[in-house]
Amino acid sequence: MAEELYPVFDIPDVEETETEEEEILRSGPLFDFNTGDFVRDGQNRVILVDGQDTFILWVLKALKTQQDAYRSYFDFGIDGEDAMAQPDRQAVQVAFERTITEALLVHPATEKVYGFEYEWASDELQITFIVKPKDWEAMEVSMSVS
Repeated sequence: MAEELYPVFDIPDVEETETEEEEILRSGPLFDFNTGDFVRDGQNRVILVDGQDTFILWVLKALKTQQDAYRSYFDFGIDGEDAMAQPDRQAVQVAFERTITEALLVHPATEKVYGFEYEWASDELQITFIVKPKDWEAMEVSMSVS
């Protein structure tokens, strides 16, 4: 009787075809940061990009997102507010290097973040650094913070 209530069967082995990293980098929507919207084709469908372009968009989104600003951004983005609140320019630079590096190393495709350079113009800070993905050439990234 118990066998009829609780049938027993073998679970087939499932082969994984993609690693987690390959799945993450497969494709993503193309976003235009100037317009603040997704790029669409002539039939109003969101355009998808693959691989390196997906990674680049992810990096830009992480740099433009204030960490913990909203519940959906918990543990995503950089803490630019805390970095700018530091007592002197040297401390601001160290804080930005730390928060940018930590934010970008979360992505499984990021190998390293290095080569930070800072240029101050009044109260605006221009930050330039190198992001080295595991599968592509290193890329220079620049961002302005005021």
